[in-house]
Amino acid sequence: MRPYAKDMFFSLPPASVQLQGILKEKISLVTEGTLKKIDFYALADYFRNTMDMFATGEFWGKLMRAACLICGVTEDAELRGIIDRAAEDMMSLQVSNGDLSTCPVHTQPKGSNGSDLWERKYVLMGLLSYYELTGCDRALEAARRLVVYTESQVGLPPKTPITETGWAFCGIESSSILEPVMRVYHLTGEPAALSLGAYIVGSGCCARENIFEAIRAGKAPKDIGWNGVAKESIAKAYEMMSCFEGLCEYYRATDDAEALDTSKLFWDKVMAEEITLLGSGGADAPFNLGPGIGEQWNFTKFEQTNPDIDLMMETCVTVYWMRLCYRLLCLTGDIKYADELEKSLYNAILGAIRPDGAFFEYFPRFNGARNPKVNYSFNIKGFDLSCCTANGPTGLGLAPYFAVMGTADGVAVNLYETCTVNVPTEDGFVTISMDSQYPRMGMVNLKILKIEGKIPEKFVISLRVPAFAEDFTLMDARNPQNAVKSEAGTYLRLAGNITEGDEWLIAFDIPLAKHQAPHGSNRAGDNYIALTYGSILLARDSRDGTDPLMPVKDGEITDYCVEAPRYGGYLGMTVTMAGQEIRLTDYMSAGNAWNGGSFAAWLPTQF
Repeated sequence: MRPYAKDMFFSLPPASVQLQGILKEKISLVTEGTLKKIDFYALADYFRNTMDMFATGEFWGKLMRAACLICGVTEDAELRGIIDRAAEDMMSLQVSNGDLSTCPVHTQPKGSNGSDLWERKYVLMGLLSYYELTGCDRALEAARRLVVYTESQVGLPPKTPITETGWAFCGIESSSILEPVMRVYHLTGEPAALSLGAYIVGSGCCARENIFEAIRAGKAPKDIGWNGVAKESIAKAYEMMSCFEGLCEYYRATDDAEALDTSKLFWDKVMAEEITLLGSGGADAPFNLGPGIGEQWNFTKFEQTNPDIDLMMETCVTVYWMRLCYRLLCLTGDIKYADELEKSLYNAILGAIRPDGAFFEYFPRFNGARNPKVNYSFNIKGFDLSCCTANGPTGLGLAPYFAVMGTADGVAVNLYETCTVNVPTEDGFVTISMDSQYPRMGMVNLKILKIEGKIPEKFVISLRVPAFAEDFTLMDARNPQNAVKSEAGTYLRLAGNITEGDEWLIAFDIPLAKHQAPHGSNRAGDNYIALTYGSILLARDSRDGTDPLMPVKDGEITDYCVEAPRYGGYLGMTVTMAGQEIRLTDYMSAGNAWNGGSFAAWLPTQF
């Protein structure tokens, strides 16, 4: 989470942001249920024994990345010990020439049925995350050597073209190694890293169609690489987003403005065509039916009520959507990326966590029951591990890093969760506290707890005004009549001299919004409505004594009452619509007993 010169926003040093409430509880749950339970030594066995099994090398890096993110915040000594031992073990496996792979040399870089470079990507991410947590130069050197080794194998002939590697997506999956390769360049200046990164960008990441040129030409993400055969489609959501995240890092390294503009265009297209009310996307129908069932772009924003869809919104997709939002938020400071980070976190990520913290739902759904189905999993010494359970903790672990971020002149507040924040300045620090009732209510108390040393004369606190917020007001607690209002979708800049004890009250209205079914390709999905309260998707739960799929009357909402959480989540609600009372809960809480109980977020309106 190292800040770069081009960043408008950047994450504060680890442990600077201490979140309370549900986010803290979930981070602890996943730490105990997954990160401390998984055997990292067994994950490294795939490298130790050159086991040459498809994609198994991804697990170590995914979980190391998440463990480092979360340990940086919690400073958990037991977790730190696990991480240290895992890093030492993996570094000990690297060959003197830089080789660190699960595949025999004679199969590289196409081994493990095409997953070799994909696995190396995650080894790099794990090593870089460890370096960022600890400053361990050996980890950075191991990553640099692996990049140099990879560059010796991958490139223009006689090297192996990257678009001829991978298992199903014409090189997109392998090309997603771009992001950690460019981070290695940032940190080391290694010429081979820049050379490899420039080659990957120039290749367009795909043998069937240059994905960057396709976006610049206005192509829909679901149509990239389309060859007319639905079962051969290659628009794999998660891997494609990772390539564009890498393009953001390429921009940092090269000042190539087109790289940033292309990444922003891609984000806009995905947002407009794929991201659902849960803050995720991708599905197994109706257009792209290729490998990775349930994980491909499918015009999901418009198809989210399509009954032909069985599997959708892979948790890995959610995580990489969040990562792309985070990168673009850092580079641009544009509030729209923060709005989407909140939506994905509060709904798709928190809703995917099983009560024991040992599983992230692979395919969250709007209606039905919590879904234990996975596309791909291994049992690691008694621990059932899927790609989404390995990736999911990273989405959760990002929360403290974007909740309150550093800026050139102060901080930006993106999440109104109760927390304490230590903001380093040139010669001291500022400690800020937030006591919040959000997202149940738009009421926040913001206070300067402590100032130590010299701070800037004008310390700016930029307050996110969510896109949905109404009547956003900032008041001086000592003089409530001294109030400032701000428009939704902007940052309100609180600038000036600050002193210990300064206190402000933030108040805004959170609207209840009704959404009509998007009327995609199947008319059977037309007669549904959904309700959101700010960024929170609401749902009916069978524990409230009503069949969640019982049709409701679609009419005017005449009243609603925000209530205490019913099932350990953020809120409950009773809505009166067309004279009918509907009891609802936040999506995270819906079906969260994982005992077969049903829920519904898209409510049928046809009797």
